[in-house]
Amino acid sequence: MVKNLVLINGEIVEGEEGKVSLSDRGYQFGDCVFEVVPVYNGRSFALLPHMENFFNSVISVKIPGIYMVEELVSFHEELIAASGLENGEIYTQITRGEAPYALDFPEMTVPHLSMIVIENDREDLAAKQEKGVNLITEKDSRWLHCDINTLNRLPSVLAKQKARVSRAFDALFVRDDGKITETTESNFFVVKDDLIWTHPANNLILNSVTRRLIKERLAVDIETQVIEKAFDLEFALKAEEAFVAGPRCEIVPVTKIDRKFIADGQVGPITQKLVSEYKKFVLRECPRK
Repeated sequence: MVKNLVLINGEIVEGEEGKVSLSDRGYQFGDCVFEVVPVYNGRSFALLPHMENFFNSVISVKIPGIYMVEELVSFHEELIAASGLENGEIYTQITRGEAPYALDFPEMTVPHLSMIVIENDREDLAAKQEKGVNLITEKDSRWLHCDINTLNRLPSVLAKQKARVSRAFDALFVRDDGKITETTESNFFVVKDDLIWTHPANNLILNSVTRRLIKERLAVDIETQVIEKAFDLEFALKAEEAFVAGPRCEIVPVTKIDRKFIADGQVGPITQKLVSEYKKFVLRECPRK
């Protein structure tokens, strides 16, 4: 059984000892960034690329850098070993720290780092990968810096709840111009004319590690080209296949959007190949002990 441990500012303590000050700017304003790192077989997956994303977010919002990459790598390894986590995630966030209530940056502040263990056996995910899932569409009312992982996630919270009530896997965001961006927790892809299409990596989406892995490695391995171009719902519904991808969901086929079938409503061959290649890649990076 995984121990309920957290890491606070570099020190591992019992989960009950993890406290948040009412003066912490993450609590007050969402003045904070985060990253989620998958764990397989007791090992962090793609830890350095995830830490690159994390530090890019830290730099973007100008939180003082008081930790080095090597320290955060060590923190992940120590927390996994101490908790006994085999399969799941490590959630890391850093706030600007405690300060008197004011929107502008405090002159002197010490960032507050916290890391928590999330256990996940992924059996339910495997079933979804086999059968596919349904998405619902939702207006994309998020801010214009979705490329930064910040705590300001209320539009995603509301959209995810709407998907839950609708018995859908997730909500697919659509902007005012009709273009699809991504879901609340993953990037969105379609397969059309034997090509993989996805939204460009700009400020409207998160360029997740999983997205980059598909584009730079997995699609190459199955000899399929990735086209980065915004498209609308009509284009998606006329595609041969669709899927979502992210650190938490890996790669999951999408068979319906707003209860309308994609093609014949079955999981397509290219998506199946990507799921298979992803699992092989994970086992190479995080072999069973």
